[in-house]
Amino acid sequence: MKAFILAAVAVLCASQAFAYSVFAPEGHTLKVHWAVLKSAPGKMSDMAAISSRTVAKFTPNEPGSYALYGAVDRQNPDIMRILEVYEDEEAYEIHQASEGFKAFIEERKPILDNLTILPVDPVVLEQKKEGKGKSVLMRLITVKPGNLDEFKAAITREYSRAVAEVPGVMAMFATSEKGERSNVIHTLEVYADDEAMREYTQSEGYKSYRKKADTMTESSKEVTNNPANVTLSAKGLHLSPDGQELSVFPLGNPNTAYAQYFDGQSYLAPISTEQVGIFNVTFEPGCRNHWHIHHATKGGGQILIAVAGRGWYQEWGKPAQELKPGDCVNIPAGVKHWHGAAKDSWFQHLAVEVAGEGTSNEWCEAVDPAEYALLK
Repeated sequence: MKAFILAAVAVLCASQAFAYSVFAPEGHTLKVHWAVLKSAPGKMSDMAAISSRTVAKFTPNEPGSYALYGAVDRQNPDIMRILEVYEDEEAYEIHQASEGFKAFIEERKPILDNLTILPVDPVVLEQKKEGKGKSVLMRLITVKPGNLDEFKAAITREYSRAVAEVPGVMAMFATSEKGERSNVIHTLEVYADDEAMREYTQSEGYKSYRKKADTMTESSKEVTNNPANVTLSAKGLHLSPDGQELSVFPLGNPNTAYAQYFDGQSYLAPISTEQVGIFNVTFEPGCRNHWHIHHATKGGGQILIAVAGRGWYQEWGKPAQELKPGDCVNIPAGVKHWHGAAKDSWFQHLAVEVAGEGTSNEWCEAVDPAEYALLK
C-alpha cells in the first residue's frame, strides 16, 4: 500500500498546476455572499460599464476584498450574479465605504430594478494563483439532508482536484445557504474558455464525481452565462511565508472539528474517502497535535507521508524525528505519538488510515511547550 500511495504522490507532483484555497487568517471569519442584480430591461450592459469605471478601480487596492466573481445570465441578460468573498465583516464595510462603491450605488439607481444579497457559508473555495476566465457556469443544487456532509466532502475533493490538475479550470467555488436551507448549494465555476469547460465536464473524472454526487441530490440546475472577463485575484490565497507553493495538494478548510486537539492552526483536505482514507493535513509554523493513540483490535494504525515544509514526529519515550518531503512514517495501532510543524516552517503531510477492526482514536495531553521549544 505504501508503494501505491508514494506513486500517486509522484504523479500528482508532476503536475504543473496548483490549487490555492481562499481563506481568512486566524482570528478572522470569511464573509461570503451572493449579490443578484436585476437591471431595467436591456440595461445590464450599462450597469457593467458603470461598475468598470467606479467600484472596479478601487477593489484591487482593498486588501480584504478577496474575490468578486460573476457573470450575466445567458437566458435572462437582465440578471447578473456575483459571488463576493471578503476577509471578514470589517473588510466588507471598508469596501462599502470606498468612493468607487458609493459612486456605483448612485450611478446605477436609474437602471437597477432589484438587488438581492444572499449570505452563505463557504464549502470549498479553490482557484489557480493567477489567470483569466471567459466562461462562467453556476449551479443550484439541493442536497438530500442526510447526505449533506458526504456531498460537501465529495464536491471539495472534486473541485480541489479539478483546479489542481486541469489547466483550463481556473476557479471552483461552492457555498451553502445558512440555517434551515444549509442543504442548498450554490456554485461558481470559472473556465479559461468554453472549450475548457466542455473538456472538463466531459472528462471521466468529472463524470465519476457526478455519478456519485447525483445519488445525494434532490435537484440540480445549471445557469449558463454570457462570455465573461474574470481576472483571478491573488488575495486570500494560501501561500507559505516565503510566497512559494506548499504542495500540489489542496489546503482545505480550517480544521475546526479537531481544533481542541491542536495547538496552533491546522487545515484539513480530504483526498480520498474510498478504499483507503487519505487526508492532507497542513500545519502553520509551530502547530502540532496532542499526544494520541490509534486503537484497533486488529490491523489499524496510520501512515504519514511528508509532502511539504518541515515537521516533527515523536513516539512516547523516544526522541522526536524530523520530517521532510518524501519521509514516510508507519504508526502501528496502540502507539502513543504526536506530529506537527517545526517552529519556523509550514508543514504538510498525507495521513493514510490503515484499515482495521474495532478502530478508535484516543486523544491525550498536549505536547509539553518547553520540550517542543527545544526542537531545532
